[in-house]
Amino acid sequence: MLIDCGEAEEADTVISYLREQGVEKLDYVVATHPHSDHMGAMSEIIYGFEIGRVIAPHVSDELTPTSKVYKDLLQALKSKALKLTAAKPETVYTLGEAAEGGEKPPEFEILAPVKDYDDLNNYSVVLRLTYGSTSYLFTGDAEKKAENDILETGCEVDSDVLKVGHHGSSTSTGEKFLHEVSPEICIIQCGDGNSYGHPHAETIEEIEELGAEWYSNDKNGNIVVYSDGESILVRPERKTR
Repeated sequence: MLIDCGEAEEADTVISYLREQGVEKLDYVVATHPHSDHMGAMSEIIYGFEIGRVIAPHVSDELTPTSKVYKDLLQALKSKALKLTAAKPETVYTLGEAAEGGEKPPEFEILAPVKDYDDLNNYSVVLRLTYGSTSYLFTGDAEKKAENDILETGCEVDSDVLKVGHHGSSTSTGEKFLHEVSPEICIIQCGDGNSYGHPHAETIEEIEELGAEWYSNDKNGNIVVYSDGESILVRPERKTR
């Protein structure tokens, strides 16, 4: 499964990395929301790999993009006879097959979006992946409004690893949401020297008060999280703390 992919100019970087890992097919591609920093490279990735299913939020007509990268995505889907699968809360998908010992394969559940919004960030597909006894929450750019709506549904959000919302912006990762997720490890995806000042100090402070470890691309470079379904190992490209 691939969740988001960066701007269009990052296509070669993402494709090269996937191929280095031996990836030939992507069973699932998730475009959390139609902003170019999350799905700009997706058309090239769809052309470059065998694709199973592409999951994206169903946004309002007023917010449906008319950008080139979005049109390129639709064209790539058409060329592969693929259609977007709307993200529906409570839908569960399976990754792979059960192991020989009968252990359940990894699964992920769509948690959001649960409502209509006037902001594309809050339409972000939020999903929770479980593998053995470990769990991972991916939040796109969902902000505090969407986080609170997720909590109101009563769905399970407690997770060992949290991909922190909206690049570590103070508009996301509300205190209540963070405590309900109760992660041991937080991953913040943001570029070095980005103009938004991500990650914001308020977010880091909340994470550290919770006692979670945190890693960010601007400080640590590429961050790889490994798991055998029981334990979790984080290997950052650079260690700064």
